[in-house]
Amino acid sequence: MKYVIAGGGTGGHIYPAVAIAERLLTSGSVTMLARSESMEERVFLAYGLAVSTVSSAPFLYSPRSIWRLTRSTASGVRAAHRIMSTSHVDAFIGTGGYVSVPGILAALMTGVPIYLLEQNTVMGRANRLFAHAAKRIFLGFPVENRSGARYILTGNPLRRRLYAALTACRTNSSQRTGLLFLGGSGGALFINNLFLRTVHELDERGRSLHVTAVTGTDDYARIRDEVSGMKLRHIVPSIVPYSEQMEDIYCNARVAVTRGGALALTELAVGGIYAVIIPYPFAVGHHQSTNAAYLQSQHLGVEIEQDVLDFNAYLSILEKALAEERSGQLPPESIFATDAGDSIAKTIQQECLHG
Repeated sequence: MKYVIAGGGTGGHIYPAVAIAERLLTSGSVTMLARSESMEERVFLAYGLAVSTVSSAPFLYSPRSIWRLTRSTASGVRAAHRIMSTSHVDAFIGTGGYVSVPGILAALMTGVPIYLLEQNTVMGRANRLFAHAAKRIFLGFPVENRSGARYILTGNPLRRRLYAALTACRTNSSQRTGLLFLGGSGGALFINNLFLRTVHELDERGRSLHVTAVTGTDDYARIRDEVSGMKLRHIVPSIVPYSEQMEDIYCNARVAVTRGGALALTELAVGGIYAVIIPYPFAVGHHQSTNAAYLQSQHLGVEIEQDVLDFNAYLSILEKALAEERSGQLPPESIFATDAGDSIAKTIQQECLHG
């Protein structure tokens, strides 16, 4: 069987595409669609995946951007159409981002079944626009008013190696005592600054603790230099700009302070790492807040709104979670307790086999 997958722009779209591709490669060939010289192209190639480039443009609301979208998408659709028309493609899978649009349109033109993944509790623009055309929409988190046979709540797919490492971490919770701050691949200034303040205060209190910060590349040098100047006596800090092997970092953490991105929250939940979630206030559709609310409802984390964060109350929450070995334990029937990548791939494979 032959599959075409597209997703890009951010790691939250790219790595689920890799996760699905890894599983589908066991039953056929996979071609990834990516923009030339983009983050998704770099990541796909790093994982040894076959890549074809297409052009695309973001959804913005101005006459100039609509013209750019039309022109870029038309070129991208032609490129995607060539791929789908020159060989029999059994399914197209879109994991989000505007790079998926040319593939969706080409699939519609060639009659290729369309499968979409929505990572968040609020559907993205591309998925909202084309949900009616999809055979199945896999949901990483529950989405309000999206139900029925075409919508399948699977959880977000994680790369095989990462998923295996995180499930192993979950069974060894008593051995994990560290604190983790996730600024993300692009960084998060607020989270990084909160890390600095937290480390200083915990050290002043004489708390012996290993604390890791994933700062993002842009803020790495500043955070590294500020920590170097602190002369910490009790806290053991680790500062990294970004890591493709996050499993090594996750498996030392009991608690993580993070934004509300769907993929990061999924990884933390699967690994049994309690999440102190401070959603980005300006996220589209406030999806980070609703992602956080879902994790909190499952007792896998707590949401703290950035605008009303009280540092002392936050620190109390942090210390209580660090002291509780069972923090982050998955409830029965949790969507985070099963391998979403396997579930998604098996559904697509079976439906392609049986038409």
